[in-house]
Parts: sequence; C-alpha cells; structure tokens
Amino acid sequence: MSTMLLASFILSALLSYALVPAAKGLAKRANLFGVDVHKSWRPLVPKIGGVSIFIGVTSSALITSFLFSIFDNRVLAFITSTALAAIVGLWEDFRELNPVLKPALLAVAGLPIVLMGAYHPYPNLPFVGKRMLTVLYPILVPIAFTVVANAVNSMDVLNGSMAFTSIVAASAIFLISLIKGNILPAYLCTMLLGSLAVFAYYNRYPARLFPGNVGSLYVGASLISIAIIGSMEIALLIAILPQIMNEFHIIYSMRGFRSAKNLSDRPVFVENGMLFANPSKKAPLTLVRMLTSRCSLSEKDVVRMLVAISTVSATLALITEFLFIK
Repeated sequence: MSTMLLASFILSALLSYALVPAAKGLAKRANLFGVDVHKSWRPLVPKIGGVSIFIGVTSSALITSFLFSIFDNRVLAFITSTALAAIVGLWEDFRELNPVLKPALLAVAGLPIVLMGAYHPYPNLPFVGKRMLTVLYPILVPIAFTVVANAVNSMDVLNGSMAFTSIVAASAIFLISLIKGNILPAYLCTMLLGSLAVFAYYNRYPARLFPGNVGSLYVGASLISIAIIGSMEIALLIAILPQIMNEFHIIYSMRGFRSAKNLSDRPVFVENGMLFANPSKKAPLTLVRMLTSRCSLSEKDVVRMLVAISTVSATLALITEFLFIK
C-alpha cells in the first residue's frame, strides 16, 4: 500500500511540475492573464495554472490505477466528474459564464458519481450513525458538487489561499482514509496532494501562476468526489467550513448569484502593501474582509490566518469522524 501511495504522490507531483511551463505558455498564447489586484503595481499573472493540476492528477490516476490493478468504476467516476468540473472552469476562464448557469453545470459534473454507482447511500452521521438515504442521496450528490466546488473557488482570492487551504482539507481526508484503512480514497488524496504541493510553490506570494477557475473548481470537485467515494462527506464539510461560510456570506451579501466583475465595491482595499476592509455596506462580506476589519494586514499574514482557520476546521473534522460518528 505504501508503495502505491508514494508512487501516486510522486508521479502526480512530477507530472504537474512538468506541465507548469505548458500551462504558462497556453495562458500567454490565449492572453489569459489575471490582474493581481492586491499588489500596488498590479502585475499580470497567467491564470490557468490549474490545468497542470487537472492533467497531473488525471494522468497519474490513469497510469497508477492500471499499474496497481485498482482501476474500477469509482476511479473512472472520479476522473470523469472532476474532468467535467475542470471543463466548466476552463470555459469560464475563456468566457465568463452566467452566474446562475455555472452552479447548474457543476451539478451536472456530479452526475457520473451517481450514474456509475460510486457512492454508498448510507452516510455516517454524527451521534446517530448510518442512515439509509437511497432516494435522497443521489439528489444530494449534484448539490454537494455545486456547493463544494464553488466554496473552494471562492477561496481563490489571495496568493496561495486556495492551494494551501485545500492542502489542509485534503490532508485531513487522507488521514481519515489511512487510519480507517480505506485505500482508494487515500490513494486519490495522495495524487491531489502531490499536484497541489507543486502548484502551491508557484502560487505562493508573490504568485507566478494563478489556478484560474479550471484549477479551483477541479480541486473542489476532487475533494467532494473523494469524500463521497470514501463515505467521508461529513468530515469534508467540516474540514472546509471556512470555504463554505465564505461562499455563503458572499451569496448573502450580494443578494444571490452575481458576477464579481460587476461589483462596484471590492471587499478590501490595498494601501502600502497592506489590506484593510472596505467599510462600504455594498461591499461583499468575505473572510478576508472580516479578518482585516479591525486592523490592516499584509497579504501573507491573511493567508497564514486562513490556513490556521482551515487547520482548526480540519482538526474538528478528525475529532468528529473518530469520536462522534459511529
């Protein structure tokens, strides 16, 4: 088992590392750059670096699952669902999607998990144990895809914020899988962690590469796919509570699904390299805005705080899984 996990981690990391130049080149040829708005000099950064995560994990899954003879409908469902989410993200990177259409398309991305039967309709709930949801569960899967993918996407606001907080969440799911001897989810987590570790190096402050929607939506879809396949839905939802709260605060404060490009007020301002909250009531309510509401903080400090909050949530996920789920 350890050989398979190590091989999948290393292969995914190497493939993602090799694909970074190609992702940068594609972004330059397609003129896909994102303005790093939290820098006073507002640099232009290639914004579809998530392609390296998507192809790195997918290629590693195909290669290692055949090498170790573990390719089955669950691996295929994981590859298919996450690929659909990546396509939705890449589509939005090239051309902005209607803010109502995007959640619908992400829900569709969850259908392969349902159609290929890569789930157990008996989720483990805290205190009460397993409950049979044979009719309701297949309906909840597409909803979960939309919620989790958008939540992870909403955390992609600062250099390294999405990558590092996702590493924390994926690590929690990996530990749960490993301790419980649930090999397949642990195997899928190692590939995601390998690619995220490489990407985080390029995305950390000052970012040389942005994940783009293709990256953040793919990572979110990967997390929820692994959780569903491994029956760790509750643990994942607790582990990514900061991302979920951030997304729902944004939706509430913006009064529904709206494009961020149409906002007149940004959540935070930048002055002398420091971030401070926008006092306007029209500005979206985000975690970053909350963290900078009392005093200005550097971008690095805000990311460290987001990672710390994510670590607390991941710890609570572990405690819940092992102490409160029968």
